[in-house]
Formats: sequence, C-alpha cells, structure tokens
Amino acid sequence: MLELVTITEARSQLRQDGNGDDAWLAIFIPAISDAVARWLKDWWRLYVVELDANNVPVLDSSGEPIPVVDSNGDYEVKPAVRAAVLIEIASQSRFREGDGVAAVPADAGYGYTLCNAATNLLSPLRKSTVR
Repeated sequence: MLELVTITEARSQLRQDGNGDDAWLAIFIPAISDAVARWLKDWWRLYVVELDANNVPVLDSSGEPIPVVDSNGDYEVKPAVRAAVLIEIASQSRFREGDGVAAVPADAGYGYTLCNAATNLLSPLRKSTVR
C-alpha cells in the first residue's frame, strides 16, 4: 500500500495532538497517495531521482529513472509530492462530504481529482499527454 506521508506528518498538517482521526487517516493517506500517483502517471515521478556527475538522471535497464533510497531503504519522496499529499489530506478532512473547495466544478469533468493547491504543486511534475 502506497503511503507518501506518515500519520504523524498528517496529524501535524491537521494540527492534531491526539489520535482521534487515525482511523480516517489510515484510509485517506493511502487513498490520496494513490490519487497523486495516478495523476502524475509515472510512479517514479513521485520520488527524487539519482543523478550522475553531469546532473542527468540515472536510468534502469527499462529506461526509467532510478529513485534515491533514504536511510530506511525507502524511496525518497519529492518535497512537492509530500506537500501536495498533505494539502489534499487537509482539504479532504475539512470538506469530508465533498463540498466546498474540494467539490469538482461541473465544467471540470471527471479528470479533476485533486484540490487546486495540490494540483498546482504537482503540475510541473506531471507527464504531459497530447492527443
């Protein structure tokens, strides 16, 4: 299960001292992490990638960039991705019924999955699609 932020980071974003929302966070952290990953389209776009001496991404045998591994052996999540997940968690927490700023406007269609602030952070990282 993909979790791009910890429950402790999510509690901090929501300014919570206790664990009253932990059951909700246990559902929404992976759900929002997955939504962010799908929106970016390529799994490796979530992570900081290894660079060679010339600042060029190091590629694996399939031609995809190799993510940096942190001291725990996990891929290092890009700061913009972390921030977008935390912002989306706050938005979903505030508007739990899907109203307010988290609501999808009628003219946005079904491709609008994240709040504006999260989308703004992620836009430079997204794989463009031309049809």
